[in-house]
Amino acid sequence: MMPAATVPPTAGVRLPVEVKLKARYRYDPQKRVLESDAGAQFKPSADLPKNTRIVSKVPSLDHADSAGLSKAEKDLQRYIQVILPEGESAADYVDVIRSWPGVEQVWVAPQPSLPGKL
Repeated sequence: MMPAATVPPTAGVRLPVEVKLKARYRYDPQKRVLESDAGAQFKPSADLPKNTRIVSKVPSLDHADSAGLSKAEKDLQRYIQVILPEGESAADYVDVIRSWPGVEQVWVAPQPSLPGKL
């Protein structure tokens, strides 16, 4: 097994905030809102710094009809990432994101590592 090496700061890799939405919620990237099946909408951009991106973990399921999805696909549809601009700490936004309607779980992604040299 190779020892791990940390990613150099100059690599430009940012740690995202990982988010799992509650059942019957999803993120609509075109409208940039969290939306419930009942039609309630929440625009998260007001709580985040400029140039923050919110992306689905599985973009191909963004607009899929839940009725035709398997249980696993429905679960995958609930995961998004909040990618903050360079210089912002993901840990500083966990509590803010946790307070959003429709959010079930929030955590900072683990620190990536690269294989070390032998």
